[in-house]
Amino acid sequence: MNRSRRLFPIGLLWAAVLLEPAARAAPPETNVPGELRVAYRTDDKPVSFLQDGQPAGLLIDFMNAVAARLGLRVTYVSTTFAAMVPAVRNHQYDTAAFGVLVTPERQAVVDFTTPIGYGQAQLVSRKDAPLARLDDAAGKTVAVTTGSALIPLLQQRAPQVTVKQFPNIASSINALVSGQIDGLFTGLATAERIVEQHPALEATQTVESGVTALPVARDRPALRAALDGAIAALMKDGTYTRLYVKWNPPSMAIPERLYADYPGMPRPAAR
Repeated sequence: MNRSRRLFPIGLLWAAVLLEPAARAAPPETNVPGELRVAYRTDDKPVSFLQDGQPAGLLIDFMNAVAARLGLRVTYVSTTFAAMVPAVRNHQYDTAAFGVLVTPERQAVVDFTTPIGYGQAQLVSRKDAPLARLDDAAGKTVAVTTGSALIPLLQQRAPQVTVKQFPNIASSINALVSGQIDGLFTGLATAERIVEQHPALEATQTVESGVTALPVARDRPALRAALDGAIAALMKDGTYTRLYVKWNPPSMAIPERLYADYPGMPRPAAR
C-alpha cells in the first residue's frame, strides 16, 4: 500500500515534465532561429548609443527585456537611420532599437508594432543667433539626420527652411556650433542632451512628430504579434516606466497617450 502511494505522485511529476514543453509557446520565427537581431544607432543617446564599447540606452534595455520574454537571445548591429527600414524589410535585422516614426511611406515598406512612444522634436540653435520658433527659421538652414521622418515634417511646418541632411547627430552639432548652419531639428530627448553638453546652444520650440513603434518585415506577422504581446506586458508591469525614468532627465515625461494605449501602465514616482 505504501508503495502505491509513493508511485502516484512520481507518475504525476513525470506527466508534468512531459507536458511542459508542449505548454510553452515556441519562440516566434526570426531571421536566425532563436536570435532576435536588432539594429541600433551608436549616437542617439539616451535611446540607443555606444557606451564603453557596448550598446546602451532606453530601447536597448527595453529590447533586452522583450527578447527575454520571447525566449530569444538578442544580437545588436549598428547601422544608420537611413539604412534601417530597408534592412528590416530585407531581413538583415528582425527589428530596430530606434524610436521610428510611423509614416505612410514607411508603412508601405515594413509593418509596425503597437506604440512604444510618441515622438516630439525640438529646434536647437545658438544663443547668439536664436531661433525661437520654426517660423523664425524661414530662409535659414536647419540640420536633420539623413532618412529621418522629421525632414518632411519640417518641410511641411516651415516650407521656406533649407533642410541640410547630416549622417549623424555629432556632425550636425559640429556644423551648428561652427556656424555652418543656423539650427538643428531633432528628437526631444536628444535636444535636451545637446543643450546640456553645449552651453552655447539652446532648445526652443517643441513639435509633436507622431507615434513611434518597432519596424518588422511585412512577411513576419507572427513576429510582430509576439513583439506586440511582449510590449504590452512590459508596459503594464512597469518595465517601460522604470527604464524611461532611468534614461531620461526629470524634465522628460512619458507621453499621456501611451497610458491610454496601455491601460494600467504605472506612472513614475515623483522625482
